[in-house]
Amino acid sequence: MSIPTGPSVAIIGGGVSGLVCAIRLNQLGLSKVTVFDTGKRAAGGRCSSRKVMINGQLHTFDHSCQYFTVSDRRFAKIVSFLHNQNAVKIWKGRIGHLHAGKFRDDPGLTQAFIGTDGMQTLTDCLASNANVQRPVWVSEVFWEAGSKKWKVDRFGYYDYLVIAHNGKCADKLMSSAGAPEVHSLLRVRFNDVLNPRDQRMHLCSLWVLLVAFDRSLGCRFEGAHVNHEDISWISNNTAKYRNKTDSAIGSDKTECWTVISTKTFGKTHKVPQENIPPSTEKLVTEKLLSALGDALGRGGLPRVCYSRVQLWGAAVPINVLDNGSDHVFDGRHHLGACGDWLTSPCLQGAALSGLTLAEKIQQHFSGQSSLSTGLQPRFQAATSTAIGSFPTDKSLIFSPQKLD
Repeated sequence: MSIPTGPSVAIIGGGVSGLVCAIRLNQLGLSKVTVFDTGKRAAGGRCSSRKVMINGQLHTFDHSCQYFTVSDRRFAKIVSFLHNQNAVKIWKGRIGHLHAGKFRDDPGLTQAFIGTDGMQTLTDCLASNANVQRPVWVSEVFWEAGSKKWKVDRFGYYDYLVIAHNGKCADKLMSSAGAPEVHSLLRVRFNDVLNPRDQRMHLCSLWVLLVAFDRSLGCRFEGAHVNHEDISWISNNTAKYRNKTDSAIGSDKTECWTVISTKTFGKTHKVPQENIPPSTEKLVTEKLLSALGDALGRGGLPRVCYSRVQLWGAAVPINVLDNGSDHVFDGRHHLGACGDWLTSPCLQGAALSGLTLAEKIQQHFSGQSSLSTGLQPRFQAATSTAIGSFPTDKSLIFSPQKLD
């Protein structure tokens, strides 16, 4: 076993940005890296899935990130690695837009990617290549100017600290950490619309309904951005992840769907996500099911054999930092931040943010650059749907059969 080298780095948050940052640091020779994540089942942040046993069969639901696209060559290399590890695949089903029961394919979509068995397989693969400690809750960090180190809760001292998550927890964590410039960027406001005069990160909240029907809805698409006042996205998880060699196919008619609300619906019905009242759970479920039938243009739906509703509290950024950088780095305090809120609210944005921050830390440690990056608190509206951005580049078409 190789001996860890370089400075010690603590990364708070095991989503895509934190995991990519850790892996890239290791590639650059900085291998004393620990990722702290709160996930009980797995790391992954927004890129996660849920396995549910329904009528004796195990079914997969994507309950946050639904799919991703590629428009950057650096990210294309990461996707190629994940594909070679059997962690991602091309989603070949029809994806488009649904309005008043009428579906049209997305004309701007080149290729869509998903995990091989839920989006969780992607981050499971990344986490297997990093030192991840979970489930761990880091409640306090503090910069000690004398030693130039970070005290990370009960876990000891680290030369560098990376904040790879956002929302109320990141805001609170950094509020008295001794690095006010970075904390000012992590202050957060929750809303369904952007207030351009408020130069804080804006996050929306979304309700997510996981629902299984005892027979198919008969839709000719697998995923759709929906034009409806209550729902913004629906997806057929059964079609996305069906294994055609599975002997159970044919006998099990269950069809599993993810229904995601609009930002306005999320704000209107928001409650503390740690303790959702049963009455709210029932109301939201009924409203989203009704909206699903309405969006599909049909009077009724098949019998529901499973449902679960959850509030995605810190769902998607509706603005991004406007300072020309994919990451934030405070050289004076050996502190960085990465995430999709810095560049583009999508999986690619998160990955590139973690990648470039790792390279910045390596440059700082080696003396190549002592400058701070991205500390100007300027935000601009994000270009995205309710569930995120999906940038494409027609010159970046992934062809697995051509790869060695």
